[in-house]
Amino acid sequence: MSTRTRLILIVLGAFVFRALLAALFVRFPGIADPNFYYNSSLRLLDGHGFTIDYIWNYAQAPASVVHPEDLWMPLASVLAAVPQAFYRTAEGVFNPLSLLPFMVLGSLLPIVSFWGARLLRLADGPALYAAAAAAVIPELVLNSVRTDTTIPTALFVGVAALSFVKGLRDGGAGWMILAGVMSGLAYLTRNDALLLLPGYLVFAIVAWWAGRRGWTERPHLRWALLAPLVMLLAVSPWLARNYAAFGTLGSAETRKMFFYTDNLDHYAYDREFTLETLLAAKTPTELIGKRLFEFAAGIKLIIEGLGGFLAVAVPGGLILLLARRDKPRLLAIALPLILLLGAFIAYPLLIPFKAQAGSLKKEILVLLPLLVPLGAYALQEAVPNVRIRFGAMALSVVLLAAGAFDLVRLDGAFAQGYLQSAQKLAAEAQNLPDANNDGELVFMAQDPYMLRYVGLHSIMYPHEDLDTTLEVARRYGVDYLLFPADRPQFAAVQNGTATDSRLIPAGGVAGTNFSFLRVEP
Repeated sequence: MSTRTRLILIVLGAFVFRALLAALFVRFPGIADPNFYYNSSLRLLDGHGFTIDYIWNYAQAPASVVHPEDLWMPLASVLAAVPQAFYRTAEGVFNPLSLLPFMVLGSLLPIVSFWGARLLRLADGPALYAAAAAAVIPELVLNSVRTDTTIPTALFVGVAALSFVKGLRDGGAGWMILAGVMSGLAYLTRNDALLLLPGYLVFAIVAWWAGRRGWTERPHLRWALLAPLVMLLAVSPWLARNYAAFGTLGSAETRKMFFYTDNLDHYAYDREFTLETLLAAKTPTELIGKRLFEFAAGIKLIIEGLGGFLAVAVPGGLILLLARRDKPRLLAIALPLILLLGAFIAYPLLIPFKAQAGSLKKEILVLLPLLVPLGAYALQEAVPNVRIRFGAMALSVVLLAAGAFDLVRLDGAFAQGYLQSAQKLAAEAQNLPDANNDGELVFMAQDPYMLRYVGLHSIMYPHEDLDTTLEVARRYGVDYLLFPADRPQFAAVQNGTATDSRLIPAGGVAGTNFSFLRVEP
């Protein structure tokens, strides 16, 4: 059996594994971000474009509850919408077809790891092991059965990075055009794919320097600028849409997030954050301490993301390469390592509260398929006995697959329990009277994504004082607050040590901890 046939079987096996897990355990697109993209896919299918009918962010306070989306990128919603165009389900009924593009793209990640292993000049066995391991890394399997950005970005970034490396090493405009197209698709999926651009620049400088020193062949830099130019061309329609809708190419939050001092600042109401507010709110010791903490948390995320054996083998492979001073192989893996370093500069150092919110974890998961070949290299070089090496490879793949099975099972059970609570909430909420007599029920809640999934309109609790919170509620026609609320302005009301005449208890939801408070006009 040829190596190509074996690789195809790994890809097919990866898809079957994901399809089996989805059929067994997935009854909901996923909490928070995946829920958002699923909701958005339905609005696309209904002809509403890239708009949302709830509010989750006030960085640039929208004019109304229904408004253009101004932060999250469009491609994940498009992917979730495409298969649903052929078969729709009723509102609030999960359509498993929405997962199909994500399962397919997740099943292609083994090709990224195989290609990366080949660029490291690994033998067939270790290269196929890299593909098999990438197929069953638990977090990548879990995100393959969610309508989320992680898996598409991992594939697009992986192909983009390897194409750029290949183009510098072997020359040819085609590789750089492919890198640019994939970079553009990655950005249209997650905006932190912009880290590819400084990554390309740093890698080109490193390759030029290595070639000048005679450590490797001189890189082919002639067409290198094609990658960012093609990327810009690919994303230009989205940038034009943003400028037409908001007068800016990106999100209002982008200007503020560097100066957040609390994770809840994501939900501040139309408030400015600057260097002055940052320095006034935190001491230098606190600023440094937070960044060190998120850096350490990022290292932990890498270890957890690789899972067990790979968490040892991947750094072991890098250490072995450095010890041997294998410069051609080091250059082949340099771009993924530069991108990983860039993620740690961007998140723990510059925007630590975005790291805390989960963005660093996603960026690490995106890069895992590019790092797995280091683990395969470690096995190839450190375990010369073929039978022992094959046994170690097989055992690690089985353990990774078992971990993936359990992770999807547990996540599915948790999501299903949460969904059932939300459905009870929706059934009770539909019976509430229209408190402000505007013809529509609107709630203030912590999870507007889930409420929209079960048919309710809502806005996010702002991170402001109680007076401002109620001002926001009245601006957007909120009828009821949904408790519990993880906001400091409600602590006294929730624990019963204070009351407020503007908030009138309006009942609860049996079997849950949800309760309603009517907002007095």
